[in-house]
Amino acid sequence: MRRRRLGEPADRQKVKALLKEKNPGWQQTRLTALKMGFNSENSNAFIAENLGVSEASVKRWFSAFRAGGIEAALDRKYGIGRPTGLNEEIEAYLMTGLENARWNTAVQARDELEAHFKRRFTYHRVWHWLKKCAGVLRVPRPVHEKRDSAKAEAFKRNFLGILRQLPVTRKKPVKIWFADESRYGLLPNHRRVWTLKGLRPHKLWQSKYDWSYCYGAIDPVEGKTVFLQTPSVSMEWTQAFLEQIKAQYPDYEHIVVWDGAGFHPKDSSHEMIPEGIHIVTLPPYSPELNPIEKLWDLIQDHTANKLWPTIERLDTVVGLHLKDWWEEPLKVISLFGKGWIRASANAT
Repeated sequence: MRRRRLGEPADRQKVKALLKEKNPGWQQTRLTALKMGFNSENSNAFIAENLGVSEASVKRWFSAFRAGGIEAALDRKYGIGRPTGLNEEIEAYLMTGLENARWNTAVQARDELEAHFKRRFTYHRVWHWLKKCAGVLRVPRPVHEKRDSAKAEAFKRNFLGILRQLPVTRKKPVKIWFADESRYGLLPNHRRVWTLKGLRPHKLWQSKYDWSYCYGAIDPVEGKTVFLQTPSVSMEWTQAFLEQIKAQYPDYEHIVVWDGAGFHPKDSSHEMIPEGIHIVTLPPYSPELNPIEKLWDLIQDHTANKLWPTIERLDTVVGLHLKDWWEEPLKVISLFGKGWIRASANAT
């Protein structure tokens, strides 16, 4: 197969330097594609899968690079336009605020603009500018104050190496699982709902503190699942869950990736870890690294904003929705996207 030739050493150094700068997400993606493309061993399909884009996009960026260099590869050839009154200085100020999630409301953004630029702006104009700068109103993801972003990024980069260092015997095929637990109970979980403009919906409330738990594990390669509903979480229940993984898939060795909860053994040498199971512990306070968190969130979409008469009834409903996941492997695989997890899992 003919190998790709892309760029000179000077281009590689320039791309490497640009990647260290603070770029918009789309520029970072294109620069990363170029960096990966400089290695002729990386196919267009491999690059596209790792970046979560189409192979056609990768080919288009490479063609632009060959024709006009890095600048051409970063040229979008279109723009979102600049509405009336939005000059480059104001746009840059708004972009910085949006990147840092500085404002809870458009009113706050307007007030800050007026204080900074010593000018008056209407609310509707600032709101329009925020939308034109690709701003959206989102609920922030809670991040623990002790979370180390550098460790989380290093874990993603080194995940394949971590897997290869495990003492897997290679006598059996290997399954990788991302595992965690979810708690649900009779205390209502209120979430956003669609309603009419100007109407504030009401939902019933009760102060009942009965809880159930569900252990779960999902497979990034084939979309397999293992679930165990339990009345509590403990080292004993964790051991039972790991035994269930072995029982459901006895012809495999298993790698279980989870967080450092107190009832999770931290390594494979722990006496409660069954033979043939290997443990990888995620960095502390980094739930976003575990795709099963998305599954729990989707399950709660079906149980939120309701009063449940008994914990047994809620257990039954949760079980019915878990069934949807073990019957649809492609839905499970979609939780992982096309990034670092699937690339590393497939490489093993």
